[in-house]
Amino acid sequence: MSRRAAEWGFELFLDPTMTAVRREFSVERALRGTGFGLGGRVVDRLRENNDALERQLVAGEFDAYRERSLAQFRVLLDAVESDEEIAAFADELLAHDSYVEAIDETATPAQRAAVAEDVLARLDRLGTGLAPILDRPEDDFWAAAAGAYSQVAATTLVQEAFPFTEPLSTHRGVLTFEVEADPNELLDSALLPTLPSASIDYTDEAIHAMTRAERQVVADLTEEVRSRFDADER
Repeated sequence: MSRRAAEWGFELFLDPTMTAVRREFSVERALRGTGFGLGGRVVDRLRENNDALERQLVAGEFDAYRERSLAQFRVLLDAVESDEEIAAFADELLAHDSYVEAIDETATPAQRAAVAEDVLARLDRLGTGLAPILDRPEDDFWAAAAGAYSQVAATTLVQEAFPFTEPLSTHRGVLTFEVEADPNELLDSALLPTLPSASIDYTDEAIHAMTRAERQVVADLTEEVRSRFDADER
């Protein structure tokens, strides 16, 4: 079985997506409505130091998201290889899920269960979609894909199994992405007093950036599928 080809294919989607998310994400928009006071002076200074804020706060959040996604994907491959129902791996899969981690503490048990159900349904689609790759001997994803799929099936994988943002819009009301920020570490100014830390809620901006990034990467990979399968038919 070729786990490496499946991992490669997942990274072909994940890494460009995270790069695109970073490109789409606006620190300035994320700062709107933050808890920093002083008549907006702190926010204004933070906006002037977007690079520092992104480097110290946002970049770390996105890096953690990527690592959780990879860890979760490895568990998913274990599930596919086991031939068991995904429910047997549910606890471990959900333990690595960024959406489950982002469920607001005020969410009801029913709302938490709904998020978990949709997350597992998405992972089940991804696992089912990638199962033919695991039966191939090739380590290269595109070589394995050529032997495992028709062009239609490969396109379906890219457009329906890889995307991950649906739970964001479905459960927007119970998901909160936030990071604790200490303005004293981000701003170096004797003119500002010692300030308490505050939470930056970047949920709206994360959804905006992730949705746009995913749309672009899906379009790019769809074109890549067309190009590669057309070339194989020549």
